[in-house]
Amino acid sequence: MDSYLSAIAARLAPDQVDMLKRIYEPTVVATPLKDSRRDVCVLPDGEIRSYGRLYGNLMTGEPGVWAYLSSVDGGLSWQKRYAKGKMNACVYFPERDLYIASIDSAESGLGKSGLRVWRSKIGPDDPEPEEILVSEDNYNCAFQPQKAAACDRIWFTAQKREDGDSTDIGFFFSDDFGLTWQTRIIPDPMGFEVVFPHKGLRWSKNSGTEPHVAEIAPGKLMMIIRSATDQFWQCFSEDLGETWSTPEPSTFYGTDTTAYLLRLHDGRTLAFWNNTRPLPEPNHRITQPPVGPFVEQGKGEDAFTNRDAAHVAITEDGGESWIGYRELILNPIRNNADFRYASADKSTRDKSVHQFQAIELPFNKILVSAGQNTASRRLVIFDLDWLYETTRKNDFLRGMEELTTHTFVKSVSGSYIDAIGNGHCAWNRTYSAYMMPDPMGGVFETLSIAKHHDDRLLSDIGGACWNFPMARKGRVTVGFLIREKSARFVLADRWFNPSDAFAATESPFWFELTREDVGDGYHTLEIHFDVEGGKGKVSLDGKPFFGLRMKNPCPTGISYLILQCATDGDSAGFNVKYLEKE
Repeated sequence: MDSYLSAIAARLAPDQVDMLKRIYEPTVVATPLKDSRRDVCVLPDGEIRSYGRLYGNLMTGEPGVWAYLSSVDGGLSWQKRYAKGKMNACVYFPERDLYIASIDSAESGLGKSGLRVWRSKIGPDDPEPEEILVSEDNYNCAFQPQKAAACDRIWFTAQKREDGDSTDIGFFFSDDFGLTWQTRIIPDPMGFEVVFPHKGLRWSKNSGTEPHVAEIAPGKLMMIIRSATDQFWQCFSEDLGETWSTPEPSTFYGTDTTAYLLRLHDGRTLAFWNNTRPLPEPNHRITQPPVGPFVEQGKGEDAFTNRDAAHVAITEDGGESWIGYRELILNPIRNNADFRYASADKSTRDKSVHQFQAIELPFNKILVSAGQNTASRRLVIFDLDWLYETTRKNDFLRGMEELTTHTFVKSVSGSYIDAIGNGHCAWNRTYSAYMMPDPMGGVFETLSIAKHHDDRLLSDIGGACWNFPMARKGRVTVGFLIREKSARFVLADRWFNPSDAFAATESPFWFELTREDVGDGYHTLEIHFDVEGGKGKVSLDGKPFFGLRMKNPCPTGISYLILQCATDGDSAGFNVKYLEKE
């Protein structure tokens, strides 16, 4: 890894070095040509490539032309190029001057069953790489190979595909750089149980799906597994994958999304995932319009309502604790009233910022490919120091750029792509909060959170969701004005949709204030929280107001403030002037 970091740095002119060093918070640098997972690679000379297709059309079935984005300046700028070979994205192992790519039959277009790797001395442009059979069974969603820090073992993960469905989780490893392979099947303890507020089955794979692995300490591997429960599952190996512990629930929240782990050259590890909670699953037997039988049986999804915020954290102690829990990117089309049809003819059916691939860059930077569909997926660069911040302030000088504010419009659920177009497992959206002139007559705008009935919406609740660096103890300050009835304040350990009626009762801390409680005009609200002590306190305009008791377990810490107008009936709600976490 050190060799390619040096190669990238060596290609940079002095002004490019300065440009890269100036990137701090997540900065979008390009739109990938393919959904994120396995298509970014770095060549020995420091060129970065992101593979995909050009000119494809989902509706007509036109596959398009294999191509890639090329960056020779550390990810600052990108040029489109046609792919010249068959191998495309792969991993270079300098120990053998060898390139290796994991290839499942669906990914390669081989028309063959089984799981394979390609090996090459040429690299991505090789027209005929050496083909090695890893397993005669069909596996999909394969990640690219990785290498152990202190020996020649390489590995990758995938999931078995049987009768059109995903079953066993496979871990594949080689001690001779891909000539021969061994397989380990991960124990299968999972099952999704319907627990209130859910009233129906989610899209559930009993084994979990889309596993990813990284070496989080010398000789110790961590596997993180997508599941239909409210959190990811995890398991560990103390012998570089020979044996594995039984998967168990992790402290990473997230439902039916895919995580990614990246080991850095200094031994730290990054986790990329969607720290998000979906809306409660409804009773599919009575939903209107009706869903297909696969959705009702838990073999398909009605709508992905938790794929609009992507997160990142870092560990310095082999996964014992994590720092950050920060939003890497919010879905650029998260408020789109025509969400179901965005980029309908040009890209994949899913539109989200779930799925990741990341590489380390020089000067403390990370390049991340995140998301699905050209409307949503992005290549992003950020500085690792950004993860170590402990404070954040939002005075709305950038409007609602840092907020999630959407609510959902009633839409057809499920795939139904052949019947109504590109509305795959998605609902249309609209804003549930707005920037509005100060109701007190000031020459500035405030965030207005109100509640007004609209038969077109799934929920009348208005709200906003704001992320800050995760803390187990701290203070959140809100400058606000209640115009009518009440305001709800929620401190959460994950992202909730702002219109979720259960965001409060499923979170560690929450309370409501009425106009009678606080009176006229703007006020300063301070919410002190202490997760370890299981308590908090609230002050209004510098004076003690009341105490708080933690209502739900919080194994990580607080990283979200959720503001809602959830009163009975219509309400002009409240206005927010600024938000701050200290």
